[in-house]
Amino acid sequence: MDASLSKIADAPVSKKVLSLKATMILVIAFNFMWAFSHTLLDILNKHFQDVFHISHGQSAFIQTAYLGAYFLSAIPVGLLMKRYGYKNSIIVGLLLFAIGCMGFVPAAQIGTFSAFLTAIFILATGLACLEIVCNLYATKLGDPKSATRRLTMAQAFGGMGGMCGPLVGGAVFFIPAGTVAGFYVEPATMTYAVLSILVLCVIGYVISIKLPESNHEDENSIEPSPEDIVYENIPLLKNKNVRKAMLSQFCYNGAHFGIGAFFINYVIEHWSGITPSKAAYFLSMAMFCYMTGRFLGIFIMKYVDPRKLQIFNSAVCVVACSFVMLGYQYLSVIVLICMFLFKSTLYPTIFSMGVRGLGKKSQMAASLMVTMFVGGAILPLVMGYLSDLTSISTAFIIPAICYAVICWCAITQDLTGYKFAKS
Repeated sequence: MDASLSKIADAPVSKKVLSLKATMILVIAFNFMWAFSHTLLDILNKHFQDVFHISHGQSAFIQTAYLGAYFLSAIPVGLLMKRYGYKNSIIVGLLLFAIGCMGFVPAAQIGTFSAFLTAIFILATGLACLEIVCNLYATKLGDPKSATRRLTMAQAFGGMGGMCGPLVGGAVFFIPAGTVAGFYVEPATMTYAVLSILVLCVIGYVISIKLPESNHEDENSIEPSPEDIVYENIPLLKNKNVRKAMLSQFCYNGAHFGIGAFFINYVIEHWSGITPSKAAYFLSMAMFCYMTGRFLGIFIMKYVDPRKLQIFNSAVCVVACSFVMLGYQYLSVIVLICMFLFKSTLYPTIFSMGVRGLGKKSQMAASLMVTMFVGGAILPLVMGYLSDLTSISTAFIIPAICYAVICWCAITQDLTGYKFAKS
């Protein structure tokens, strides 16, 4: 267990500190929240294609705005977290998320694609802050040796949010806008307005509680284990594992958000007679596979080295993407859905192996890796324009290459000081 967090959790304070288990539950709830928002975004792609009559490539600017916010905010969030702690950083993230969601209301009144992109950028800045903090926080809320499993568990519950997003988006977003009680109502806008109100309630709760923190002085008072600081004296960008983790995150996010952005388009083309709203339910099925893979990963990583799991799963994803490129009716869609089962554990294994052995530098390393969310801002654009020029099936060569790179990075990782122990 992280001794600094345990020490503070047990210390006498005026307001009782939330236990490590209760804090972990809160982190899990935040994972649900941002995963729900992520998959709502995938439904927005098809929705905005229909509403604004834009191409696949143009609609991918949604991912560019969303993941561009992650890239631009990652380093500032790392500095914010280091100076003001986990709780204050979480509150800032939630507040920006709420403002971005409410921004859909004026965007609907303006009625332009760029106005919605602005709201999405603000929303994503808040989620970036929340995700950076909570991913690192999850690795600190217990024994460092089980950090990968703990992060995987948090993100497994996030998979539930990812499954619910398409269900809500598919049921609501494609309903025609209309007037209710004299007010013009646009379904997507109302969804985000309600989400904003819920987030404001969560902010009130977080303000009212005290979370365990791990500050600089506490860390200096602890004698860390050798494996926790094996790379601490190496500059971050000269650390091969950090560089490979950053490259892997770039590829993972590019593939993940690219596949999500054009999932519905692919299903519509390769499942005869299906409507966009029903295709959204297929995405929900895929996210169920994603969630299931995360839960299975928690169990499997008790007995299998996370690095080896990363190698196997990324290799399977390369094969699956290659099959999806063949564009068979029905069968290719089934393979695409099943691929979510295997790509589910890639993010937590890349992240936790990337911050391994960095000691006090782990916070900044976490921020550096999140800057690589920019892959999700760039590669969906490439997929979109490649789809416009060729076909949606051909565009899946981009995620196939990405998963091949992830596999290579895991195979060639520096294992100094690393020893996997079955639990």
